[in-house]
Amino acid sequence: MQWSLVAIGKTNADWIRTGTQEYAQRLAHYTRFHYTELPDPKRISNKASEEQVKLAEWAVWAKWLQNTAVQGTAVDHLLLLDERGKSFSSLEFAQHVEKLGLRGLKHCAMLIGGPYGFAPALRERADGLSSLGPMTFSHQMIRPFAAEQLYRAHTILRGEPYHHQ
Repeated sequence: MQWSLVAIGKTNADWIRTGTQEYAQRLAHYTRFHYTELPDPKRISNKASEEQVKLAEWAVWAKWLQNTAVQGTAVDHLLLLDERGKSFSSLEFAQHVEKLGLRGLKHCAMLIGGPYGFAPALRERADGLSSLGPMTFSHQMIRPFAAEQLYRAHTILRGEPYHHQ
């Protein structure tokens, strides 16, 4: 199964980029993994409302989803990382990853939205919402956290000692 972690906007923080790349490299030992930063459309206007920004981001997400289909790697399970989503323990998340694999899915994608969240159209398209906990993290910081949790899930499923119980 292929996994994608996709974020709106580029990060200019080296430590975030380095941390995300570290776990992307580690994940390559377990699954096809792609990390993608999409263009940030919020610069459309300094006076754009939250809804206008979310709609502009929806256009970027829709184009990315369409491109995956055209390239033959269509996303068949879309998980939005959202503060209102379901929180998993690391073991529960590993079980969730395993169940997705057993369903025969070919491409699962975890999406990290911008600071205002996701447009309603993308929420409707999503197969689930997941939260990394009750605390609020910046959409930048979530990148290495999400990659690490996906890596941790794969090591748990393989019975490797990375995760200490």
